[in-house]
Amino acid sequence: MVGQKVFFRRPAWALMLILAALALLSGLWILKLQWVWPWAQLFAAPDTLPLDALAVQQNTLPRMAMALLAGGGLAAATMLMQQVLRNPLAADSTLAVAGGAQLALLAAGVFFPALLLHGTFAVAFAGAAAALSAVLALSARREMMPVTVVLAGLVMSLYLGSVSGMITLFYGEEARAVMQWGSGSLVQDSWHDSLGLLWRLLAAGAVSALLLKPLNIMGLSDDQAAALGVPVKAVRTAALALAAFVCATVVGMVGMMGFVGLAAAAAVRQAGVRTLAARLAASFAAGGLMLLVTDNALVLLEHYRGIALPAGALTALIGAPLLLWLMARMPARPAFQTASGGKTAALRASPWLRYSPALLLPAAALALLAGNGEQGWHIDTDPAVWALRYPRLLLAAGCGMMLATVGVLLQRLAQNPMASPELLGISSATALGAMTAVMIFGVTSGSVLFWLAGGAAALLALGLMMWFNRKNGLQPEKVLLTGMALAALSDAAIRTWSALGDYRTQQLLIWLSGSTYHTTPLLSAAVAVSACLLLAAVLPLAKWLALLSLDSVVAQSAGLNVKRARLVLILLSAVLTAAATLTVGPLSFTGLLAPHLAAMLGARLPKQQLLYAALLGALMMVLADWLGRQLAFPYEIPAGLMATLIGGAYFMVLVRKL
Repeated sequence: MVGQKVFFRRPAWALMLILAALALLSGLWILKLQWVWPWAQLFAAPDTLPLDALAVQQNTLPRMAMALLAGGGLAAATMLMQQVLRNPLAADSTLAVAGGAQLALLAAGVFFPALLLHGTFAVAFAGAAAALSAVLALSARREMMPVTVVLAGLVMSLYLGSVSGMITLFYGEEARAVMQWGSGSLVQDSWHDSLGLLWRLLAAGAVSALLLKPLNIMGLSDDQAAALGVPVKAVRTAALALAAFVCATVVGMVGMMGFVGLAAAAAVRQAGVRTLAARLAASFAAGGLMLLVTDNALVLLEHYRGIALPAGALTALIGAPLLLWLMARMPARPAFQTASGGKTAALRASPWLRYSPALLLPAAALALLAGNGEQGWHIDTDPAVWALRYPRLLLAAGCGMMLATVGVLLQRLAQNPMASPELLGISSATALGAMTAVMIFGVTSGSVLFWLAGGAAALLALGLMMWFNRKNGLQPEKVLLTGMALAALSDAAIRTWSALGDYRTQQLLIWLSGSTYHTTPLLSAAVAVSACLLLAAVLPLAKWLALLSLDSVVAQSAGLNVKRARLVLILLSAVLTAAATLTVGPLSFTGLLAPHLAAMLGARLPKQQLLYAALLGALMMVLADWLGRQLAFPYEIPAGLMATLIGGAYFMVLVRKL
């Protein structure tokens, strides 16, 4: 085992050394290209330098400093959140900070452009602070328990993302500049922002030093920490607020730098760094170097090829492959605990649980008969109108069932409340494959080739996920991290295309938001029947889920072939996710929300949760599709966005009341 640990740690440390070498060499390369004066004059007074030398001093060097500080800050904040929430999937987006900043800037840019005359930082920081305040308010009633904070943050992040998506959909031209900002840019015109971020990070570091001892004690359990005199709720709130402050500051200054925090934190964990102080310092170094290498590569690409790409969207192109490389070399034994830990509040069974299946039929009748038009709200009795509506009804219900089923499978399998279909990477890969067919090969959206391209990409992502986890027995936490890395790669390409402003991305925006618009009677019927058959196939596997949710050793001793069971469940999840994504686009909420709604309504046993989550997922998507077609008539809001708005609001009310 000792030799195995040494082998495990070496790749992570080697990776950090490689990053440091690449950062140094690429930085010197850029300076050699741009600086022709004596090196002693590099920090001479600005008014004594010519224009080209001034550009290096006030643009190139501050940009490198900003990359180090921004990447390091996000990585350290991510590590701090993972420690507080006891969840290695927690990242800088967990507390909805980035979503709040983006929505604030988007709303200001579209509706109140005068607010941006003096820069973006104040607006972005205000939005981030408001989002964090909402997450903490939702979690306060349940004593800031990690599971509650994680779920409230995820729901708030998705909710704000849906609002941003609606604004972008209806105000595409006005929102384009903010979308480009959202892709992240490290371009600087002075040392002002870099120095401002530096002193803010130093202040955050000083505060984190005061929290190190109680946080280390809280790493055991909340009960043990409280017995030792640690004010658990106060410390957790302070640590989360500190991490959110760092994330909001970075996002407000340079935009969204996707994946760098999670990738750096995962690399540090896999390096075997033990103490929290050392992990925070190592995360800062790894994140800063990762972002600096990415940005230096983009500077060189622009110099030699004249191609300018956003740093934030491209960060995943370095971070994700590095994480995948490390995942392929991880030992079979888990390197960290995935479950959130901590006590969980008892959930009261709701009387609504026994009535929820019956609500699907009235919702279907409402979606089929009721409509909004030129004459206002009315009941349609024309069979021709029904013929146009029932395919969308069936497709929405089928996809809702599929995604909700996947959510239960993954959350039970990984024992992680953050697990959801998009974390497999299949959904993003399917979207990228379909988008590639449109952008490069000119395929028509919704055509057979469009679906084939998406399906091929889903199969490729599934194959890569299986290959990278072939040595670790398909341990759920590692499968999810691999899926997140693959999803980050796909999202980077999608965001880059979106930032370029190609008109075809605007045409794909509705599909990317989750729409039933292009369905046909044959397709919708096939999806609905397939969803029911796949659910029927999954229900007998509830015993596997019950055993796996205890412990792999216990499951093995009970006669379950753990590796085969994991393989079957992951394959089923991938098939369901790919099928739903191909037909309505990459939905990102139903699979996360429906299992928790079922549990909050009292469905705690695996088979019971599978059945009720599927029905709630179908109900949510049917109502979302109907409301999306009617509320903004004659315009249409995609079902994916409406599902987030409706389900997210209901979920937040439940969290607040329980």
